Amino acid sequence: MTKTAQTYVPWRDRAFVSVAETAQIMARSPDWVRNRIGEGRLVGRQIQAGGPVVVTVASLVKFIDGVEATASPVRVKTSTIYLAVNNDP
Repeated sequence: MTKTAQTYVPWRDRAFVSVAETAQIMARSPDWVRNRIGEGRLVGRQIQAGGPVVVTVASLVKFIDGVEATASPVRVKTSTIYLAVNNDP
């Protein structure tokens, strides 16, 4: 048996990604991904009977695009620094 080198395919170029990969892409937990599948916000498929659930890339891209469209810009509050000087003799 020989090992063949596998080339990496970017996730956007695939049809499906695993729940774990989806969690990594979204910076969330696999349970969070499964909950979104349960809500219908992500589309999960089981390719083989008894096999793992995978997420369609189309639904993942749609979800990300929807989040980006509704997300408000992040406002960073800057701190004000005051300099107190004692000029008493």
